[in-house]
Amino acid sequence: MTRHPMPLDDGPEHDDRATPGAAASGAGTAGRRNGADVDVLVVGAGPTGLTAACEARRHGLTARIVDRATGRSGFSKALVVHARTMEVFETMGVADRVRAAGARFAALNVNTPHRAPVRVDLLGLPWGDTAYPFWLSVPQYATEHILESHLTAGGGEVEWGVALKDLRDGGDGSGDGDGGSVEAMLEHGDGRRETVRARWVIGCDGGRSRVREAAGLRLDRSDAGAVFVLADVLTTADLTEDEGHVFLGPEGLLLIVPMPEPRRWRVIAHVPGAREDEPLTLDAPFLDELIRSRAGIAFGSHGVTWQSRFALSHGLVDHYRRGRVFLAGDAAHIHSPVGGQGLNTGVQDAHNLLWKLAAARHTEPARAEALLDSYEAERRPVARAMVRGTARATRALTTRTGMTRALLGTVAPTLLGRRPVQARLGRGVGMLDIGYPDGGPAAGRTGRGVRSAAGRRLPDPVLRDGGGRLHQRLAPLGFTWVVRARPGETWPPGDDRAWAGIPVVFLSEEEWAGLPGPGTAAPVTLVRPDRYIAGAGSTAASVLSAVGPGMLPGTAPRPPGRLTG
Repeated sequence: MTRHPMPLDDGPEHDDRATPGAAASGAGTAGRRNGADVDVLVVGAGPTGLTAACEARRHGLTARIVDRATGRSGFSKALVVHARTMEVFETMGVADRVRAAGARFAALNVNTPHRAPVRVDLLGLPWGDTAYPFWLSVPQYATEHILESHLTAGGGEVEWGVALKDLRDGGDGSGDGDGGSVEAMLEHGDGRRETVRARWVIGCDGGRSRVREAAGLRLDRSDAGAVFVLADVLTTADLTEDEGHVFLGPEGLLLIVPMPEPRRWRVIAHVPGAREDEPLTLDAPFLDELIRSRAGIAFGSHGVTWQSRFALSHGLVDHYRRGRVFLAGDAAHIHSPVGGQGLNTGVQDAHNLLWKLAAARHTEPARAEALLDSYEAERRPVARAMVRGTARATRALTTRTGMTRALLGTVAPTLLGRRPVQARLGRGVGMLDIGYPDGGPAAGRTGRGVRSAAGRRLPDPVLRDGGGRLHQRLAPLGFTWVVRARPGETWPPGDDRAWAGIPVVFLSEEEWAGLPGPGTAAPVTLVRPDRYIAGAGSTAASVLSAVGPGMLPGTAPRPPGRLTG
């Protein structure tokens, strides 16, 4: 696929064209307008792809989601869901189910050979304004099952055993508005080939992404020079089941992480000097010896359900978008599992993108292009910071010499004993402080009367007098005004033109007083569908003039609420 807007190279001829909407899930017939069979084709049915498909439906888009695998993996894979991702899941209507499937980390214990262990009370950290002040241990397959069930309940389905072979430009428009499409050539498990015309294609197909390759996008990998082993295993040892354990010593890094199943743990270990092609038998005796030598624990390993050995690498795609093709999750960024950021970043990628695709249908072309471009402008810097941060942490934890690893074991407890460092394990690792400078292109320019709150996550404190949390008061779809009442004021009339047809949450002075941070200083705040601030100022008019009314599909038809939670 050559650089947009040049036409794509012609692909091979294919036998079948999709019957319009034949396997599409979604509300309405939007995807069948202007020659497209479906609004969104999602390639890859992991957490990122499932989030994209669910969000497409929730925002009224038709969607298909395909995966070349023949069915869902039963391996645990990614294990940690963070606070900001739980807020996304709350918006989607699945947070309670995810929480029930997992177990909270109560603490993280850092152990070194010559210092007393440092216990970080994760539940006691200054989490601030979130309903989810914890790390949640939940196997990826459980998260995927919940998301897939949610999609199915809304009338969608994952099409297993369907692989993307190629992409071609539909030749009838750019990435904006109602016109244009991408032709996706699919191959089913029985060998049947199908051509689907989609308005947009989202590649959520992992580190070896076929969508990325077909779109001509590049991800340069950098070898981290470290080999890790991983296993999910039962133990006979009596460990506190809701606390994680880190062991730093000259033999190498060892992590023992709790899983929701009683007495089952995730064991992750750096193997210094190992080669990726070196044979290792990751059985119970191997794990017992590794844990004994590094932690001094008679672990009693048994019931190993998943094992893996991998060489770490890092990378970031050059662009998140090419015309009507977008990348999300591991298709756009690969990195160390340190901090458990990967699944979370992918889910948040999809959450950011899908409301913008839905809004682009009702926005004039030039502004729609700017809105869709804002996906890369906002999310790529987040991934770049994550990749760099996890790369630095991994280098520090997997340093090559035993002497340096021993020094790390001396310094780390001192650093982790400091409250400001511990605090980063809460809001920082929980991804609550991620922001988009000035709101990115999706927020437009900062104008007179508009404060610098744009691009910040809207706080979610508990409101006074039993008013619940602020996010619960926001519109489930679209933008919302959050307005501070002045003494004697009443709720703004719903048909007042000043509010541009956008729902208004009117907070009393008492409720407003409980809102933390500079993002709530201005009396009028416009909140995006993803709970980030689009603009804030003294009046609605000042905010709208800076954000730009073309960015606000406030008068667009509302889709059916089947996946609104």
